[in-house]
Amino acid sequence: MKTSTLATRLMMAAIFLTVLIYFGVNLAAYFMDPYTATTAYAYTGEKSVTVSGYVVRDEEVLPGGGELVYSARSEGERVSGGGTVALIYQSPQALDDANTLRALEDQLAQLLYARSLASGSQTSARLDEEIASSLIAFRRSLASGSLTAAGDQGASLRTSVLKRSYAYSGTGDLEASIAALQAQISALSASASSGATRVSAPQAGLFSSLVDGYETVLNRTDILQLTPSAYRAIAPVAGAAGVGKMVYGTGWSFLTMMRSEDIGRMQEGDAVTLRFQKGLERDMEMRVSHISVEDGGRRVVVFTSERYLNLTTLLRLQNAQVIFESYSGIRVPRSSVRVDNEPVTSDDGTPVLDENGNPKTQSVTCVYCLWGTTARLKPVKVLWQEDEYILVVPDENALSAFSSEQAREGRRLRAGDQVITAAADLYDGKVIR
Repeated sequence: MKTSTLATRLMMAAIFLTVLIYFGVNLAAYFMDPYTATTAYAYTGEKSVTVSGYVVRDEEVLPGGGELVYSARSEGERVSGGGTVALIYQSPQALDDANTLRALEDQLAQLLYARSLASGSQTSARLDEEIASSLIAFRRSLASGSLTAAGDQGASLRTSVLKRSYAYSGTGDLEASIAALQAQISALSASASSGATRVSAPQAGLFSSLVDGYETVLNRTDILQLTPSAYRAIAPVAGAAGVGKMVYGTGWSFLTMMRSEDIGRMQEGDAVTLRFQKGLERDMEMRVSHISVEDGGRRVVVFTSERYLNLTTLLRLQNAQVIFESYSGIRVPRSSVRVDNEPVTSDDGTPVLDENGNPKTQSVTCVYCLWGTTARLKPVKVLWQEDEYILVVPDENALSAFSSEQAREGRRLRAGDQVITAAADLYDGKVIR
Protein backbone atom coordinates (compact mmCIF):
# COMPACT_ATOMS: atom_id res chain seq x y z
CA MET A 1 0.00 0.00 0.00
CA LYS A 2 2.83 2.40 0.92
CA THR A 3 4.67 1.63 -2.34
CA SER A 4 1.53 2.36 -4.33
CA THR A 5 1.01 5.68 -2.52
CA LEU A 6 4.60 6.75 -3.14
CA ALA A 7 4.33 5.93 -6.86
CA THR A 8 1.13 7.94 -7.14
CA ARG A 9 2.74 10.96 -5.48
CA LEU A 10 5.76 10.76 -7.75
CA MET A 11 3.56 10.56 -10.84
CA MET A 12 1.50 13.59 -9.74
CA ALA A 13 4.67 15.55 -9.05
CA ALA A 14 6.02 14.68 -12.51
CA ILE A 15 2.77 15.82 -14.16
CA PHE A 16 2.80 19.08 -12.19
CA LEU A 17 6.42 19.73 -13.12
CA THR A 18 5.69 19.07 -16.81
CA VAL A 19 2.78 21.55 -16.81
CA LEU A 20 4.90 24.12 -14.99
CA ILE A 21 7.72 23.78 -17.54
CA TYR A 22 5.25 24.07 -20.42
CA PHE A 23 3.75 27.32 -19.18
CA GLY A 24 7.16 28.66 -18.23
CA VAL A 25 8.55 28.07 -21.73
CA ASN A 26 5.55 29.68 -23.38
CA LEU A 27 5.65 32.67 -21.04
CA ALA A 28 9.33 33.19 -21.72
CA ALA A 29 8.74 32.94 -25.46
CA TYR A 30 6.02 35.54 -25.20
CA PHE A 31 8.27 38.09 -23.49
CA MET A 32 11.30 37.32 -25.66
CA ASP A 33 9.40 37.57 -28.97
CA PRO A 34 8.48 41.26 -29.55
CA TYR A 35 6.24 40.48 -32.53
CA THR A 36 2.52 39.89 -32.24
CA ALA A 37 0.09 39.61 -35.13
CA THR A 38 -3.62 39.31 -35.73
CA THR A 39 -5.84 38.48 -38.70
CA ALA A 40 -7.28 41.33 -40.76
CA TYR A 41 -10.87 40.81 -41.93
CA ALA A 42 -13.54 42.48 -44.02
CA TYR A 43 -15.81 44.77 -42.03
CA THR A 44 -18.46 47.44 -42.49
CA GLY A 45 -18.36 50.43 -40.17
CA GLU A 46 -21.29 52.75 -39.65
CA LYS A 47 -21.85 56.15 -38.12
CA SER A 48 -25.31 55.85 -36.59
CA VAL A 49 -27.54 56.77 -33.67
CA THR A 50 -30.38 54.73 -32.15
CA VAL A 51 -33.74 56.45 -31.68
CA SER A 52 -37.28 55.49 -30.71
CA GLY A 53 -40.49 56.81 -32.24
CA TYR A 54 -43.79 56.18 -33.99
CA VAL A 55 -44.69 54.74 -37.39
CA VAL A 56 -47.34 57.08 -38.80
CA ARG A 57 -49.83 56.39 -41.61
CA ASP A 58 -53.06 57.98 -42.84
CA GLU A 59 -55.62 55.71 -41.20
CA GLU A 60 -59.35 55.38 -40.54
CA VAL A 61 -60.85 53.09 -37.88
CA LEU A 62 -63.73 50.91 -39.06
CA PRO A 63 -66.60 50.93 -36.51
CA GLY A 64 -67.71 47.76 -34.76
CA GLY A 65 -66.00 45.15 -32.67
CA GLY A 66 -66.55 42.43 -30.10
CA GLU A 67 -65.95 38.71 -30.20
CA LEU A 68 -68.39 37.96 -33.03
CA VAL A 69 -66.30 39.47 -35.83
CA TYR A 70 -64.79 37.63 -38.77
CA SER A 71 -62.08 39.49 -40.71
CA ALA A 72 -62.52 38.78 -44.38
CA ARG A 73 -59.12 40.25 -45.32
CA SER A 74 -55.55 39.38 -44.46
CA GLU A 75 -53.19 41.87 -42.85
CA GLY A 76 -51.96 44.48 -45.34
CA GLU A 77 -54.29 43.28 -48.10
CA ARG A 78 -55.42 45.93 -50.59
CA VAL A 79 -59.20 46.44 -50.63
CA SER A 80 -61.21 48.39 -53.21
CA GLY A 81 -63.74 51.01 -52.15
CA GLY A 82 -66.93 49.32 -50.92
CA GLY A 83 -65.23 45.94 -50.58
CA THR A 84 -66.08 43.76 -47.60
CA VAL A 85 -63.46 43.77 -44.87
CA ALA A 86 -65.35 42.08 -42.02
CA LEU A 87 -68.60 40.42 -40.98
CA ILE A 88 -70.25 40.97 -37.58
CA TYR A 89 -72.51 38.13 -36.43
CA GLN A 90 -75.46 38.39 -34.05
CA SER A 91 -74.77 35.23 -32.05
CA PRO A 92 -71.93 32.83 -31.26
CA GLN A 93 -73.80 30.06 -33.08
CA ALA A 94 -74.02 32.13 -36.26
CA LEU A 95 -70.26 32.80 -36.11
CA ASP A 96 -69.49 29.10 -35.49
CA ASP A 97 -71.69 28.07 -38.41
CA ALA A 98 -70.03 30.61 -40.68
CA ASN A 99 -66.54 29.46 -39.68
CA THR A 100 -67.54 25.83 -40.27
CA LEU A 101 -68.94 26.74 -43.69
CA ARG A 102 -65.73 28.51 -44.69
CA ALA A 103 -63.64 25.52 -43.57
CA LEU A 104 -65.83 23.15 -45.60
CA GLU A 105 -65.60 25.38 -48.67
CA ASP A 106 -61.80 25.40 -48.37
CA GLN A 107 -61.78 21.60 -48.16
CA LEU A 108 -64.06 21.35 -51.16
CA ALA A 109 -61.79 23.61 -53.21
CA GLN A 110 -58.81 21.43 -52.28
CA LEU A 111 -60.64 18.23 -53.27
CA LEU A 112 -61.81 19.67 -56.59
CA TYR A 113 -58.25 20.73 -57.38
CA ALA A 114 -56.92 17.31 -56.38
CA ARG A 115 -59.52 15.63 -58.64
CA SER A 116 -58.37 17.72 -61.59
CA LEU A 117 -54.82 16.41 -61.07
CA ALA A 118 -55.56 12.85 -59.92
CA SER A 119 -55.44 11.44 -63.43
CA GLY A 120 -52.08 13.04 -64.19
CA SER A 121 -48.81 11.24 -64.66
CA GLN A 122 -47.05 12.51 -61.56
CA THR A 123 -45.04 9.82 -59.86
CA SER A 124 -45.01 9.08 -56.16
CA ALA A 125 -41.45 10.42 -55.86
CA ARG A 126 -42.38 13.73 -57.45
CA LEU A 127 -45.41 14.15 -55.19
CA ASP A 128 -43.26 13.39 -52.14
CA GLU A 129 -40.77 16.01 -53.29
CA GLU A 130 -43.57 18.53 -53.71
CA ILE A 131 -44.82 17.85 -50.16
CA ALA A 132 -41.30 18.22 -48.74
CA SER A 133 -40.81 21.54 -50.56
CA SER A 134 -44.15 22.82 -49.26
CA LEU A 135 -43.22 21.85 -45.70
CA ILE A 136 -39.89 23.67 -45.93
CA ALA A 137 -41.53 26.82 -47.32
CA PHE A 138 -44.24 26.66 -44.64
CA ARG A 139 -41.69 26.35 -41.84
CA ARG A 140 -39.56 29.17 -43.27
CA SER A 141 -42.56 31.52 -43.31
CA LEU A 142 -43.50 30.64 -39.74
CA ALA A 143 -39.92 31.20 -38.54
CA SER A 144 -39.80 34.63 -40.19
CA GLY A 145 -43.19 35.64 -38.76
CA SER A 146 -44.87 35.96 -42.16
CA LEU A 147 -48.26 34.51 -41.26
CA THR A 148 -49.92 35.55 -44.52
CA ALA A 149 -47.35 33.65 -46.59
CA ALA A 150 -47.61 30.73 -44.16
CA GLY A 151 -51.36 30.57 -44.73
CA ASP A 152 -50.91 30.42 -48.50
CA GLN A 153 -48.22 27.77 -48.22
CA GLY A 154 -50.35 25.76 -45.78
CA ALA A 155 -53.09 25.61 -48.41
CA SER A 156 -50.55 24.46 -50.99
CA LEU A 157 -49.33 21.78 -48.58
CA ARG A 158 -52.86 20.45 -48.05
CA THR A 159 -53.35 20.28 -51.80
CA SER A 160 -50.13 18.31 -52.22
CA VAL A 161 -51.13 15.82 -49.54
CA LEU A 162 -54.54 15.31 -51.16
CA LYS A 163 -52.94 14.76 -54.55
CA ARG A 164 -50.63 12.18 -52.97
CA SER A 165 -53.57 10.43 -51.32
CA TYR A 166 -55.82 10.18 -54.36
CA ALA A 167 -53.51 10.09 -57.36
CA TYR A 168 -53.09 6.31 -57.26
CA SER A 169 -56.07 5.12 -55.22
CA GLY A 170 -58.57 6.10 -57.91
CA THR A 171 -61.19 8.83 -57.81
CA GLY A 172 -63.97 6.79 -56.21
CA ASP A 173 -63.17 7.87 -52.63
CA LEU A 174 -62.47 11.38 -53.89
CA GLU A 175 -65.88 11.70 -55.53
CA ALA A 176 -67.61 10.43 -52.39
CA SER A 177 -65.77 12.99 -50.27
CA ILE A 178 -66.70 15.80 -52.67
CA ALA A 179 -70.37 14.79 -52.62
CA ALA A 180 -70.41 14.67 -48.80
CA LEU A 181 -68.84 18.10 -48.53
CA GLN A 182 -71.25 19.62 -51.03
CA ALA A 183 -74.18 18.26 -48.99
CA GLN A 184 -72.81 19.75 -45.75
CA ILE A 185 -72.19 23.10 -47.44
CA SER A 186 -75.73 23.23 -48.78
CA ALA A 187 -77.16 22.53 -45.32
CA LEU A 188 -75.11 25.27 -43.62
CA SER A 189 -75.23 27.99 -46.29
CA ALA A 190 -78.56 29.55 -45.32
CA SER A 191 -77.99 29.68 -41.54
CA ALA A 192 -74.40 30.89 -41.77
CA SER A 193 -75.25 33.86 -43.96
CA SER A 194 -78.24 35.06 -41.95
CA GLY A 195 -77.90 37.80 -39.34
CA ALA A 196 -74.43 39.03 -40.38
CA THR A 197 -73.64 42.74 -40.75
CA ARG A 198 -71.17 43.56 -43.47
CA VAL A 199 -68.43 46.13 -42.81
CA SER A 200 -67.18 47.79 -46.02
CA ALA A 201 -64.12 49.85 -46.88
CA PRO A 202 -65.08 53.56 -47.24
CA GLN A 203 -62.44 53.92 -49.96
CA ALA A 204 -59.63 51.94 -51.49
CA GLY A 205 -56.71 51.18 -49.20
CA LEU A 206 -54.92 48.56 -47.13
CA PHE A 207 -56.72 46.64 -44.40
CA SER A 208 -55.20 46.20 -40.93
CA SER A 209 -56.71 44.35 -38.00
CA LEU A 210 -54.75 46.36 -35.39
CA VAL A 211 -56.44 49.33 -33.69
CA ASP A 212 -54.16 50.90 -31.05
CA GLY A 213 -55.66 54.32 -30.33
CA TYR A 214 -53.07 56.37 -32.25
CA GLU A 215 -55.15 56.49 -35.47
CA THR A 216 -56.78 59.84 -34.59
CA VAL A 217 -53.75 61.18 -32.69
CA LEU A 218 -51.10 60.86 -35.42
CA ASN A 219 -51.44 61.68 -39.10
CA ARG A 220 -48.83 62.45 -41.72
CA THR A 221 -49.84 66.10 -42.12
CA ASP A 222 -50.05 67.24 -38.51
CA ILE A 223 -46.76 65.65 -37.44
CA LEU A 224 -44.92 68.08 -39.72
CA GLN A 225 -45.84 70.83 -37.24
CA LEU A 226 -44.90 69.03 -34.02
CA THR A 227 -42.53 70.58 -31.50
CA PRO A 228 -40.59 68.64 -28.84
CA SER A 229 -43.10 69.58 -26.14
CA ALA A 230 -46.01 68.37 -28.32
CA TYR A 231 -44.11 65.15 -29.05
CA ARG A 232 -43.75 64.42 -25.34
CA ALA A 233 -47.52 64.79 -24.92
CA ILE A 234 -48.41 62.11 -27.52
CA ALA A 235 -50.70 59.45 -26.02
CA PRO A 236 -53.20 56.98 -27.49
CA VAL A 237 -56.95 57.45 -27.19
CA ALA A 238 -58.17 55.29 -24.31
CA GLY A 239 -60.66 52.57 -25.14
CA ALA A 240 -60.24 52.84 -28.92
CA ALA A 241 -61.88 49.92 -30.69
CA GLY A 242 -63.05 48.77 -34.10
CA VAL A 243 -63.14 45.77 -36.39
CA GLY A 244 -59.93 47.05 -37.95
CA LYS A 245 -58.79 50.06 -39.93
CA MET A 246 -58.05 51.21 -43.43
CA VAL A 247 -54.65 52.62 -44.36
CA TYR A 248 -54.72 55.11 -47.21
CA GLY A 249 -52.17 56.45 -49.65
CA THR A 250 -48.83 54.95 -50.60
CA GLY A 251 -46.47 56.54 -48.09
CA TRP A 252 -45.70 56.38 -44.38
CA SER A 253 -43.57 58.28 -41.88
CA PHE A 254 -41.39 57.63 -38.87
CA LEU A 255 -41.71 60.28 -36.16
CA THR A 256 -38.97 60.61 -33.55
CA MET A 257 -37.18 63.11 -31.32
CA MET A 258 -33.39 63.41 -31.50
CA ARG A 259 -30.69 65.34 -29.71
CA SER A 260 -29.50 68.29 -31.75
CA GLU A 261 -25.89 67.07 -31.53
CA ASP A 262 -26.92 63.71 -33.05
CA ILE A 263 -28.69 65.40 -35.96
CA GLY A 264 -25.42 67.09 -36.94
CA ARG A 265 -25.46 68.31 -40.54
CA MET A 266 -28.63 66.43 -41.49
CA GLN A 267 -31.12 68.72 -43.24
CA GLU A 268 -34.65 68.52 -44.58
CA GLY A 269 -34.65 66.77 -47.95
CA ASP A 270 -31.63 64.56 -47.17
CA ALA A 271 -31.82 60.81 -47.83
CA VAL A 272 -30.92 58.73 -44.76
CA THR A 273 -30.87 54.97 -44.13
CA LEU A 274 -32.95 53.62 -41.24
CA ARG A 275 -32.67 50.12 -39.82
CA PHE A 276 -35.69 49.10 -37.75
CA GLN A 277 -35.17 46.58 -34.99
CA LYS A 278 -38.32 44.57 -35.76
CA GLY A 279 -41.02 44.23 -38.38
CA LEU A 280 -39.00 45.39 -41.42
CA GLU A 281 -36.27 42.98 -42.46
CA ARG A 282 -34.41 45.44 -44.64
CA ASP A 283 -32.61 48.78 -44.44
CA MET A 284 -34.93 51.59 -45.49
CA GLU A 285 -33.82 54.68 -47.37
CA MET A 286 -36.06 57.49 -46.12
CA ARG A 287 -36.25 61.23 -46.75
CA VAL A 288 -35.97 63.81 -43.97
CA SER A 289 -39.23 65.72 -44.37
CA HIS A 290 -39.24 67.78 -41.15
CA ILE A 291 -36.83 68.99 -38.46
CA SER A 292 -38.46 71.11 -35.77
CA VAL A 293 -37.09 74.06 -33.84
CA GLU A 294 -34.84 73.18 -30.91
CA ASP A 295 -36.31 72.80 -27.45
CA GLY A 296 -34.12 71.70 -24.56
CA GLY A 297 -31.40 70.45 -26.88
CA ARG A 298 -33.79 68.24 -28.84
CA ARG A 299 -35.67 68.40 -32.12
CA VAL A 300 -38.57 66.46 -33.64
CA VAL A 301 -37.57 64.72 -36.87
CA VAL A 302 -39.89 63.11 -39.45
CA PHE A 303 -38.61 60.57 -41.98
CA THR A 304 -40.86 59.55 -44.89
CA SER A 305 -40.96 56.71 -47.41
CA GLU A 306 -43.18 55.76 -50.34
CA ARG A 307 -42.25 52.07 -50.27
CA TYR A 308 -43.32 48.95 -48.34
CA LEU A 309 -46.42 50.52 -46.76
CA ASN A 310 -48.09 47.09 -46.59
CA LEU A 311 -45.25 45.82 -44.36
CA THR A 312 -45.82 48.54 -41.74
CA THR A 313 -49.51 48.00 -40.93
CA LEU A 314 -48.74 46.23 -37.62
CA LEU A 315 -45.94 48.62 -36.60
CA ARG A 316 -46.30 51.60 -34.28
CA LEU A 317 -43.75 52.08 -31.49
CA GLN A 318 -40.34 51.30 -32.96
CA ASN A 319 -36.63 51.55 -32.24
CA ALA A 320 -34.44 52.29 -35.23
CA GLN A 321 -30.86 53.09 -36.14
CA VAL A 322 -30.40 56.25 -38.17
CA ILE A 323 -27.33 55.49 -40.31
CA PHE A 324 -25.57 58.63 -41.52
CA GLU A 325 -22.51 57.04 -43.12
CA SER A 326 -21.35 53.52 -43.96
CA TYR A 327 -17.86 52.32 -44.87
CA SER A 328 -16.74 48.89 -46.05
CA GLY A 329 -13.10 47.89 -45.87
CA ILE A 330 -10.60 45.77 -43.94
CA ARG A 331 -10.54 46.02 -40.16
CA VAL A 332 -7.11 46.18 -38.49
CA PRO A 333 -6.02 47.09 -34.94
CA ARG A 334 -5.18 50.75 -34.40
CA SER A 335 -1.69 49.80 -33.22
CA SER A 336 -0.87 48.18 -36.58
CA VAL A 337 -1.26 51.32 -38.70
CA ARG A 338 1.93 53.32 -39.22
CA VAL A 339 3.23 56.22 -41.29
CA ASP A 340 6.67 55.28 -42.64
CA ASN A 341 9.15 56.57 -45.18
CA GLU A 342 10.07 53.37 -46.97
CA PRO A 343 12.19 52.46 -50.00
CA VAL A 344 10.30 51.18 -53.03
CA THR A 345 11.30 47.60 -53.84
CA SER A 346 10.40 45.12 -56.53
CA ASP A 347 8.78 41.79 -55.80
CA ASP A 348 12.15 40.12 -55.14
CA GLY A 349 13.18 42.86 -52.69
CA THR A 350 15.51 44.74 -55.10
CA PRO A 351 15.39 48.53 -54.54
CA VAL A 352 13.75 50.51 -57.33
CA LEU A 353 15.91 53.41 -58.56
CA ASP A 354 14.78 56.82 -59.76
CA GLU A 355 16.01 58.52 -62.93
CA ASN A 356 19.17 59.67 -61.12
CA GLY A 357 20.03 56.18 -59.95
CA ASN A 358 19.08 56.80 -56.33
CA PRO A 359 16.78 54.44 -54.38
CA LYS A 360 13.18 55.59 -54.56
CA THR A 361 11.34 56.18 -51.30
CA GLN A 362 7.78 57.01 -50.43
CA SER A 363 6.01 58.22 -47.31
CA VAL A 364 3.03 55.96 -46.84
CA THR A 365 0.36 55.06 -44.36
CA CYS A 366 0.82 51.33 -44.06
CA VAL A 367 0.57 48.11 -42.13
CA TYR A 368 3.17 45.37 -41.94
CA CYS A 369 2.07 41.79 -42.63
CA LEU A 370 3.79 38.47 -42.15
CA TRP A 371 5.14 37.31 -45.49
CA GLY A 372 6.74 33.94 -44.91
CA THR A 373 9.46 34.70 -42.34
CA THR A 374 9.64 38.42 -43.11
CA ALA A 375 7.64 41.59 -42.57
CA ARG A 376 6.11 43.11 -45.71
CA LEU A 377 4.89 46.70 -45.98
CA LYS A 378 1.40 47.13 -47.44
CA PRO A 379 0.18 50.70 -48.10
CA VAL A 380 -3.36 51.52 -46.97
CA LYS A 381 -5.83 54.38 -46.96
CA VAL A 382 -7.78 55.06 -43.75
CA LEU A 383 -11.57 55.12 -44.16
CA TRP A 384 -12.84 55.06 -40.60
CA GLN A 385 -11.37 55.19 -37.10
CA GLU A 386 -12.67 53.90 -33.80
CA ASP A 387 -11.02 53.65 -30.40
CA GLU A 388 -9.85 50.07 -30.91
CA TYR A 389 -9.66 49.59 -34.67
CA ILE A 390 -9.19 51.34 -37.99
CA LEU A 391 -11.01 50.52 -41.23
CA VAL A 392 -8.66 50.66 -44.25
CA VAL A 393 -8.45 49.79 -47.94
CA PRO A 394 -5.37 49.32 -50.15
CA ASP A 395 -3.88 52.66 -51.22
CA GLU A 396 -3.94 52.45 -55.02
CA ASN A 397 -1.81 55.59 -55.48
CA ALA A 398 0.95 54.19 -53.30
CA LEU A 399 0.74 50.79 -54.98
CA SER A 400 1.22 52.37 -58.40
CA ALA A 401 4.80 53.25 -57.42
CA PHE A 402 5.81 49.60 -57.52
CA SER A 403 7.38 48.47 -60.77
CA SER A 404 5.27 45.45 -61.77
CA GLU A 405 1.75 44.08 -61.42
CA GLN A 406 3.14 41.15 -59.48
CA ALA A 407 4.85 43.51 -57.03
CA ARG A 408 1.67 45.58 -56.62
CA GLU A 409 -0.46 42.51 -55.94
CA GLY A 410 2.06 41.27 -53.38
CA ARG A 411 1.74 44.60 -51.55
CA ARG A 412 -2.07 44.72 -51.60
CA LEU A 413 -3.70 44.20 -48.20
CA ARG A 414 -6.38 41.50 -48.21
CA ALA A 415 -8.79 40.07 -45.68
CA GLY A 416 -7.05 37.13 -44.01
CA ASP A 417 -3.57 38.70 -43.94
CA GLN A 418 -1.63 38.40 -40.67
CA VAL A 419 -1.10 42.02 -39.60
CA ILE A 420 1.73 42.79 -37.19
CA THR A 421 0.34 44.73 -34.23
CA ALA A 422 3.44 45.12 -32.06
CA ALA A 423 7.08 45.11 -33.06
CA ALA A 424 10.45 46.75 -32.39
CA ASP A 425 12.54 48.28 -35.18
CA LEU A 426 10.19 47.06 -37.84
CA TYR A 427 11.00 47.65 -41.51
CA ASP A 428 10.12 46.14 -44.88
CA GLY A 429 11.81 42.81 -45.46
CA LYS A 430 12.99 42.30 -41.89
CA VAL A 431 13.32 38.64 -40.88
CA ILE A 432 11.16 38.17 -37.81
CA ARG A 433 10.75 34.38 -37.59
